[in-house]
Formats: sequence, structure tokens, C-alpha cells
Amino acid sequence: MDPQSSNARRTYGIEIEDAEVHGVHDAAEHLRNPTSDNHVLLDDQTKERLYIPEVASSCVPVIGMEFSSIQQAYVFYQTYAKKAGFSARKGGEHHSGGIIKTKYFVCSKEGHKPQAFDDPYSKLSKPYKSRNRPIFEPGVKHKLSFVQRMGCCIRHLSETQEDMIWDLGTLNLGLVKAFNIMRQRYEGIENVGAAKDDCKNFRARILSYIGEYDADMVINRLTDKKQFMVDYSFVHSVDENKRLTGLFWADGLCKHNYAEFGDVISFDATLKTNKYKMVFVPFNGIDNQCRNVTLGAGLLASESFESYKWLLQSFLDSFGKQPMVVVTDQDPTMKQAIEVVFDKSRHRLCMWHIMKKVADKVGQELCNNEDFKRRMCDIVWTDSIAPETFEREWKLIMIEFGLTENKWIDDMFGMRSLWIPSFYRHEPMSGLMRTTSRSESENHFFYYVANSQLTLVEFF
Repeated sequence: MDPQSSNARRTYGIEIEDAEVHGVHDAAEHLRNPTSDNHVLLDDQTKERLYIPEVASSCVPVIGMEFSSIQQAYVFYQTYAKKAGFSARKGGEHHSGGIIKTKYFVCSKEGHKPQAFDDPYSKLSKPYKSRNRPIFEPGVKHKLSFVQRMGCCIRHLSETQEDMIWDLGTLNLGLVKAFNIMRQRYEGIENVGAAKDDCKNFRARILSYIGEYDADMVINRLTDKKQFMVDYSFVHSVDENKRLTGLFWADGLCKHNYAEFGDVISFDATLKTNKYKMVFVPFNGIDNQCRNVTLGAGLLASESFESYKWLLQSFLDSFGKQPMVVVTDQDPTMKQAIEVVFDKSRHRLCMWHIMKKVADKVGQELCNNEDFKRRMCDIVWTDSIAPETFEREWKLIMIEFGLTENKWIDDMFGMRSLWIPSFYRHEPMSGLMRTTSRSESENHFFYYVANSQLTLVEFF
């Protein structure tokens, strides 16, 4: 391009040379019927089938055209490329005295560059290194070979395909897997109309659109649900810097389940469900078919006492009554928050988390003793004995196996009313849940549909 005016406004003259390019034509009709509306030629040297697209003369670039800006020239050539059945991009350029002297528009699959430029403004003395793909320079006769793969075609994800990528993303399927599924569904990559990079670009546009408004978009969405959906509850909290610190939500089905099966609940925190490292806390119960039911869920910025207190208070405000029994692990902040908010509920510790520590606390040799294991299980995993019987048998076992000085054993005996079934034998429905395994099972499910890179919009 040669400048034709001052710095205030530059007019560029584009010199367009005849050239050839090996690439791909994406238009379905051209692939099915390459002889329609185009001139098909046979290259004498390579013996490859080439075609020259038929484009209206008003869209064909010719030598001597002038444009007021590089962008105007680029838009013109993109229009030509689209009508001809390929895509173009901006290539390199050469400067002289701070002014662009030459600008190249190249095919999107432009490959190895020429060994030397016939350019009076170029000061390069060394030839360019070759690249894997063929060369392209703007030409009046843009010739494309018919190759059955996606290449320098006009690639575009349809709205249906974008919805499909988004839906697969909610199932924790990556972009490459999503593209491979589309390839199978459309029976071939040439029928997809896009490439893997287009899927990645689509996600990049989504993330760019979400930007710093991730939390605002989720809050607005859940607020709308609360306004228009019956029995939908939603609460959120922010700190002094207006940063999101907590979310709690529960729909009408959750409330119905809680009314029927909310006597005994459990909850357990899980990580790696979003990019902000917010803790995901689902509340679980058991229905009359012994199946898991979700009773609500929350997201917390931290696992502090204040965070759990806010979450449990939000739960209580939404459902209106306390559960009879709450099962958790030995997290001390959970224990403190439950004592404050669920003051009428009985807090029960997960038996499995305690019993799995026995081997580490008493030693592997004793833990492999069959008599010790049998006698411990007989009094720990049953609610058919009275609390007094449990206490008597526990002390006998500790004396016989020399564990009277074990501090951890003494601590567990001291909190026996929080985890031993004998102390819950008269609590209605308490036998349904003795561990947090139900919560951990649900958390494991969420690992398959969430990951540590998700935005809140994607998580919801």
C-alpha cells in the first residue's frame, strides 16, 4: 500500500497480485457440487482440482484500487473472501519513516511465506523460513483445492451449536469433548461448520461477557426466581467491600421434601466447584424410599463460625423450623454454629469419620486384632444396647487392651453422646442417618458436573 495523502488522512493504493492457495471451501453446495457456479480447473503440475470462484465484479479486488484507510480495504477484502468461500485475516506489513508502505491481507490458513518479497520497501536480506501450510497473497483469482476437512473456510457456530456447547459445559464436559460430540452428531467434521478453536473462542466470548459482573448476574437471576416462583427462597450477603460472601437458595420442592423428610438432615462442605474457591454446602435428607433428597444449598466465601452461622440462620428463616437431628463431621466451626442457631436440635457427629481414625490412634497391630475389632463394633455400631451398657463395655475393652491412657480414646468417650447410637435410640428417625456418607455421595456427584474453573454463572 502506498500512502496518498498527509498524516491527517492517508489513502492507500492496494497492489493485488495473481496468486494461488490450497485450502478448503466450507460452503456445502460447493462441496457437494464443486462445478456449480465456479470454474473448476486441473493444475498441470500438481494434478490437483482447483476452482476459481464466481464473484460479482463489484466485489472483486483489482490492481489500482484505492481506499481511505487500511480498515476500509480490509472490510472490502473480507467481503470478497466471504462471497468467494474462504476467510481472510490481516498479515504483516512494512514501514518506512513511521508510515505503512505495504500491508498484506492473507488467507486464514496462510502457511509458509515466500522465499523473498518483491517489495522495494522491505529491508530483509534473509529468506523466510517455510511453514507447514501453503502461501496466500491477495489475488484476483483465488484458487482453492477441494480437501474434505475444515480449513480456511468461513467457520461459524450456529445458535443451536452454541447452546449445545453451553449445555455440555454444565455437565463438566470440556470444549474438545463438546466438539467431538458435535462431530459425531453431525456425522463428520465437515458438517459441523466450525473447528475446535471456534468452540474455544465461544467460551472466551462468554467469559469476556461475564467479566466482573459474575456475582451480579447470579444474584439478579436468583432474585427473579424468588419474585416469580412460588416458595422460592434466596438470600445473599456481602462484606464491607461489596464482595459476595454467601448465598443460600431453596425451591418449592426442597421445602416440600423438608416438610415430609426433614427430621434428620446432614450437610458437608465441598471445594473445587467454582473459580473463586467458594465452599459449596448442600443440605441432604432421606425420603421414604431411602433415597437422597436435597433440602437446599449454599455457597460460602470462608468456613468461619460467622459464615456457618449466617448459612444456618438463612436455612432456618427459609424453612421455619429446626430439624430434630443434624449430622456433620467434626468441624468445630460447624459445631459452634449449630449450637447457636439449631439450639433445639441434636447434633450428631459422623461415626465413620471417627471410626476410621481408630487405626491411626491405637496402632495398626491392635486394630488388626480380631477380638478387639469385634468387641468394639458390637458396642459402637448398634442402638440395641442401653447407654449404661455401652459405657461399661467400653471401659472393660480399654482396660483389657491397655488404652486407658490414650488421650484420643478419652476424648471420644467424653463426647460419646454426640456419636454413639445408644444415645439416640429414643430419638425418632435418628437411625436413618448415622454418618455424612449421604452428603459425601452427593458431593461426589457434583464433582462430575462442576470444576474449579467455573464462573458462578456456569455453576448455576
